[in-house]
Amino acid sequence: MKIFNYPLSFNFIKYTYLSFKKKLSLIRLTHNYFLKTISIKGKTIDLGAGDGSNLTYYDFINCDESKIEKADFYKDAENKIDLESKITIDDHEYDNVILFNTIEHIENYKNLISECYRILKNKGNLELFVPFLVLHHPDPKDIFRPTHYYLEKLLKEKGFKVEITLIGVGPFFASYQNIFRYFKFPFLQTIFFIFFDILNRIIRIFSKDFSNYYCGIHASCIKK
Repeated sequence: MKIFNYPLSFNFIKYTYLSFKKKLSLIRLTHNYFLKTISIKGKTIDLGAGDGSNLTYYDFINCDESKIEKADFYKDAENKIDLESKITIDDHEYDNVILFNTIEHIENYKNLISECYRILKNKGNLELFVPFLVLHHPDPKDIFRPTHYYLEKLLKEKGFKVEITLIGVGPFFASYQNIFRYFKFPFLQTIFFIFFDILNRIIRIFSKDFSNYYCGIHASCIKK
């Protein structure tokens, strides 16, 4: 298990301010920044992508050598696929599956993981992100929050080799993620972010349970 540590630099603070202006949440903008470390190549499907009009993570993940299809059921996606059922895709069809901010909305989530495994080619890649310490957000329903332990266990049981990275770690980060929207203005949100971030870094020195507080989990998975 890894922890993603973003730099508290001028460039990151500027990026944070601009992301708040775009109405992104703290965990969303932090996960986007993490995705600069991820590259995908080949035929790819993005499950739960909606109509694809508001997917900010494509500006960060290195996918220039990937042909990406977008699939959803409740929105006007190019592929209309019900993720609660057997996916109408042939075995070994894709090099990559993207599953961001989706599995928490699926009641039959174990089946969805199995289906991702089935439609991937051998040695294919699943990039999955799921929120944890965030508000209830039905889209159209909000089902569950897996811990990193349970998510890793589930993915390994389905046959994946898994690398887990915690996103948005620490008690002050988790606290600010859930109250930042009440500061309304991007400038204020950014100022208070710096304050909470400094507190987070200080308490990390003394805390024995620092990594028990996290806002999201990214799993990079390879089909064995």
